[in-house]
Amino acid sequence: MDKVKFRKPVIPGDQIRFEVEALRTGSKVWKMAGKAYVGEDLVAQAELTATIG
Repeated sequence: MDKVKFRKPVIPGDQIRFEVEALRTGSKVWKMAGKAYVGEDLVAQAELTATIG
C-alpha cells in the first residue's frame, strides 16, 4: 500500500463504503486506488498493488 491517508475517525457501527478504481492493469499485477467513505465523508484513501491469479 502507498499514499495511505486516514482523514477522519471511524467508530463501531459506522457503515463504510469502498470505491476502488484500476489505475494500471497487467496480466497479473494491478495497481489500484481506493477510497473509503462514511456517508458522504471521505475517511481514508490509498493506492495498492495486487497480484491476480
